[in-house]
Amino acid sequence: MNRRLVAYEHGEPEEVLSLAEVPEDRAPGEGEVRIAVRAVGLNYLDVMLCRGTYPVRPDPPMTPGVEAAGTVVAAGAGAGHLEGREVLACPTLPHGALGDVVTVDASLVVPYPAGLDPVTVAALPVTYQTAWFALRRAGLAAGETVLVHAGAGGVGIAATQLALAFGARVICTAGGPAKTALCLENGAGEAIDYLDADFAASVMDLTDGHGVDVVVDPVGGDVLARSLGCLAFEGRLVAVGAAGGSPPPVDPMALVAANASLVGVSWGSAYPWRRPGAVRDAYEELFALLASGAVRPLVSRVVDLAETPAALTDLATRRTTGKIMVRTG
Repeated sequence: MNRRLVAYEHGEPEEVLSLAEVPEDRAPGEGEVRIAVRAVGLNYLDVMLCRGTYPVRPDPPMTPGVEAAGTVVAAGAGAGHLEGREVLACPTLPHGALGDVVTVDASLVVPYPAGLDPVTVAALPVTYQTAWFALRRAGLAAGETVLVHAGAGGVGIAATQLALAFGARVICTAGGPAKTALCLENGAGEAIDYLDADFAASVMDLTDGHGVDVVVDPVGGDVLARSLGCLAFEGRLVAVGAAGGSPPPVDPMALVAANASLVGVSWGSAYPWRRPGAVRDAYEELFALLASGAVRPLVSRVVDLAETPAALTDLATRRTTGKIMVRTG
């Protein structure tokens, strides 16, 4: 028997997730591997999965968890080369990673360099790949300025570190002195406390009225609408989430008048399956940046499986900084 967190209906994580003992997973089929999970990264999308509001909506019973590090302990035909390897994996829903073992299509598995801490490695897939694709989709160039909202969160820290590695200037927003200080510690040139100042006005002051070239927005809500006014000529706003609620409608003609672009990025719901080659390229760059020290995931808290529903509640209510990780083995 193996432990697994299961949601039997949609709702808030602490209300619908329970720790269950389940039978041993079936033997891996052709092109599949079974992974003994060692660490799982938590993300806001796991909250959305529990609520049934994520773009991909698996029916209950469902196990969240879309990024895992662990050891391949069994392999089906065509995947034997992965047996015994330490790997990163993005499990296919509804059979997510929050358990002792998970069976995954081998195409969603990437070996990682020896000697890396699985907790650190499991912090890379969603936040860093989301930030990586957001900045690449924005066409960020060295010397440009990036505004990163929720700069003390997982995606915010990843976007800050990657933008700096790509040669950009970074301005962050965050709520409260502790979180703005964290943004600065992670390399942001400036950090705006949105609880104490109008971030849009502050951005224009910091850029001498020119605005920013790129906005990375995991918040949504009215933050997205107000961010459009922060864009420089030919600026690009990349929406990567809606932790603050759905944004109001955007008038396309407003984008036309401003020569601005609005781009949507949802890494976990599409890229691992539709652009696996690009995902592997991103991992190779991320592993190199991790080795160089340019990428350094901020793991603020490590919990066990039983503590995970409460940790997801903290994530949902924005009481967290950095990344919450689950250690399973």
